[in-house]
Amino acid sequence: MKLKKVLMLCTGGTIGMLHEVKDDPSSPLVPAKWSAIEDYMSAMKELPFDVIADDEMDLIDSSDMHPAYWQKIALKIQDEYNNYDGFVVLHGTDTMSYTATALAFFFENLGKPIIITGSQLPLAKPRSDAAQNLVTALTIAAAHDIAIIPEVCVLFDKKLLRGCRTRKVSSSGFDGFDSPNLPPLAVIGEHIRVNDYLIRKVPKDPFFINPTLNANAMLFDIFPGVNANILHSVFEINKDEKENKKLKGVVLRTYGTGNAPTTDEFLDEISYATGERGLALVNITQCNQGMVEMGLYDASVGLIRRGVLSGVDMTPEAALVKMMFLLGQGFKDDTFKEQMQRNLRGEQSYNVYNFIYNKTENTKDDNICVLEEKTIPAGFVKDKIVTATIRFDGVTIEKIVS
Repeated sequence: MKLKKVLMLCTGGTIGMLHEVKDDPSSPLVPAKWSAIEDYMSAMKELPFDVIADDEMDLIDSSDMHPAYWQKIALKIQDEYNNYDGFVVLHGTDTMSYTATALAFFFENLGKPIIITGSQLPLAKPRSDAAQNLVTALTIAAAHDIAIIPEVCVLFDKKLLRGCRTRKVSSSGFDGFDSPNLPPLAVIGEHIRVNDYLIRKVPKDPFFINPTLNANAMLFDIFPGVNANILHSVFEINKDEKENKKLKGVVLRTYGTGNAPTTDEFLDEISYATGERGLALVNITQCNQGMVEMGLYDASVGLIRRGVLSGVDMTPEAALVKMMFLLGQGFKDDTFKEQMQRNLRGEQSYNVYNFIYNKTENTKDDNICVLEEKTIPAGFVKDKIVTATIRFDGVTIEKIVS
């Protein structure tokens, strides 16, 4: 029987670092080629499938990771997609969640495992967590003794996580990653136990990539006493630059279930951003677990009225990269809003769509207001909607006629 093949891409990071000066443990750790560290990984020689290491990528500390490098990884996998059964990307931990999310959005109709892994200690260190992480990642990428998991995943310690749901939760613990709002896709022990109900189906349509991004977006944390002038300065970033350099969107990290200051000064700046400035604003929670429930408290109603979109339970990494991806597709206005609030890659738990009514027409009875008809966007399949919430803001309802 033909052995399965896994391609391992080395991008740098702690897992593959060696001391800059050999035999000098006080010298700084720097990324090393796989050929310089493979002798520390003798366990790979016993694997029941073939592993090909690719040393052609530039080796960087993950602190230097950037969107153009995400695109390089995607293009490399595209070139080799038909030659391998799965892929493993060795990556530094600091920005691993961003890379995993970007690749998840880049790949359309992904039918093979792409597993990103790293370690808290270099492979060459005696107590390193690298060997176990790497062997397990390779095993899952080869789908050895388990079903194919056709997703971009992060494998760390004893958990396989959906890439676009992950967060780095510890700077030193071997269990350094988690997906706060989604159970692991698989739990690692003596056996690899897959949570089958979470696994996305292998698509029937052909695989292709769409690695276009617009990186003119940013994260901004709301904090007590946030100054309206500071917020205005943020929204003004590159306002007068060429179109391809202007700030296009901001992910707002708000309190609790999506709450923010209710002062006129603050809300005037939000109005300016979504109105005159034309920015896309997305609301996510600062909490590690839970989700935005806009309208639950009065402290988030002002954001709804000013066109701020719900990020549901996306991580900050997922919300930012998703915004970059959708802006890169050239989506604007209603199309952007629809796509930003849809679950595209398993990055959020449910879809959201807001019906905003700007025009009204009164009937002969001044007490009755008739709203123009609106339909659910094409992206939302009516037959698959199980529940929906209708929220009326600033009106008294006596009767609903359907």
